Amino acid sequence: MKSSELFGVCVRVTGFLILIYGMWEILGGFENLVENFLAAAQDESSETTSSFAYFAFGIPAFVWGALCFFFADWIVRLAYRHPPV
Repeated sequence: MKSSELFGVCVRVTGFLILIYGMWEILGGFENLVENFLAAAQDESSETTSSFAYFAFGIPAFVWGALCFFFADWIVRLAYRHPPV
């Protein structure tokens, strides 16, 4: 296995892990939205945490992970340019 192929595998694995993290944060944000909605419906004076942090970290992580996962070949070509002939 050449170093460029190994680098491509590392980029894809990293992208996949970041993608999973982003999905986890987004799902946590939706869960927190529902939890906040139910808490607000039960008690007007309840203090609940904001869902903004979940989406603020989840959406960019999801996009970055998807870019790394699906465009790994392009990233490898940028990193390992072929010398001019």
